[in-house]
Amino acid sequence: MTVHRAAPLPTGPAAGRLIVAHQVVGPTLAALRATYEGLRNEALVLWAGRTIDGTSVVTSIILPRTDHGPGHVLADEAAVNDAVRLARRAQLGVIAQVHSHPGSDTRHSDGDDRLVLMPFDGMFSLVVARYGQGGLTRGEGAGLHQFQHGRWVYITDDALVVAPPVLALPEEAS
Repeated sequence: MTVHRAAPLPTGPAAGRLIVAHQVVGPTLAALRATYEGLRNEALVLWAGRTIDGTSVVTSIILPRTDHGPGHVLADEAAVNDAVRLARRAQLGVIAQVHSHPGSDTRHSDGDDRLVLMPFDGMFSLVVARYGQGGLTRGEGAGLHQFQHGRWVYITDDALVVAPPVLALPEEAS
């Protein structure tokens, strides 16, 4: 399935990086896949965290109330405002959105460009293919977008990094 895209979609590198804590990956994919099972509906997850010097670090997910179906997922203004308040209580901000598409096309549709509530310069939007059946990186079937200078840009570099849960120093040779 190809998304409806009449307007040109700019492409280019990300401004900064999107670092996702490993513990966020599983719950994000589970939430995207939950609406697929039996329903084949698109799904939406908001990522909360902090942006520091152009690097966005995702620590938590928020599952907003949505209207979803096979070809759409929408969170209204009240649902997004509730999510923002919830993030603030945890000393975080909503810094990215993740949603699924039915097919393998991970470009934003024209509707995706218009319907993201409260986009801000540097915000990320991740589209996961096949109702979330893939993974969160480009190689696993996802497409990353970033709001840059008042428009959404399809990101061409590997700006999304999943942080490993444990960092271990190499063992010293004896």
